[in-house]
Formats: sequence, structure tokens, C-alpha cells
Amino acid sequence: METRAFEPIYIPTGAIAAGGCLESITVTATNASATASAQFSGNVGGAKQQIRIANKTTAWAHISFGLFGAVEAATVADDFPVGPGAVEIFTVAPEVNGVSVILDAAPGTATAVVFTRGEGL
Repeated sequence: METRAFEPIYIPTGAIAAGGCLESITVTATNASATASAQFSGNVGGAKQQIRIANKTTAWAHISFGLFGAVEAATVADDFPVGPGAVEIFTVAPEVNGVSVILDAAPGTATAVVFTRGEGL
């Protein structure tokens, strides 16, 4: 398997016009209830994809991936933990286009968990 740096997905728009990277999704998370995200932008086709998660909070974030509108609510007991201040990359199925997040403690002032689709690592 080739290892290379994480690269956000870039979508070209044409021969003359500049393209751009798919937007990151920022979820404002709490420890009171699971928060569903906005839908990931763009379509990456039929290949597996990587999601870079930046937990900008001061608490552990627990992540559940799925189809937007039907994502299972994240729980502290069962879902992927991402440490406070950590950045992690997960490989997910091509159909994944949404997430649910819950924190295991009150987050203080920083409540953002940021998700970026890309490839690499």
C-alpha cells in the first residue's frame, strides 16, 4: 500500500477557470446530545475515501459515520473516539456523506469538530 500525505479533494472546473477543494464540514458538538452534521459536499465516485477529523474541542469526540439523514446517533459507549485537540484520518465506504458527533464532557469554549474529505494516508 502506498503511503502519502493527506490531500483534500480538489475539483477542477474547466480549462481556464480555477477549481477548488471540497468544503470542510464543521460540527458544533455538545455532551448533551448527538449532533448530526450537514451533508458532505461533492461526490467522490465509487472508491473508498478518507475523512480527516480535527477535534478542536477540549473533550473526547465520538463519531458515527453514515448516510446523511439516516446517520445513527453517536454514543460515547460505541462510536469512534477522537481525542481532544487531535487530528485523525479514517477510511470510509464511498456512500458515507454525513456524520453524528457527541462529546463525552462539557467542551469549554471550543466546540468545533471539523471533517474534510480527501485521500492519502
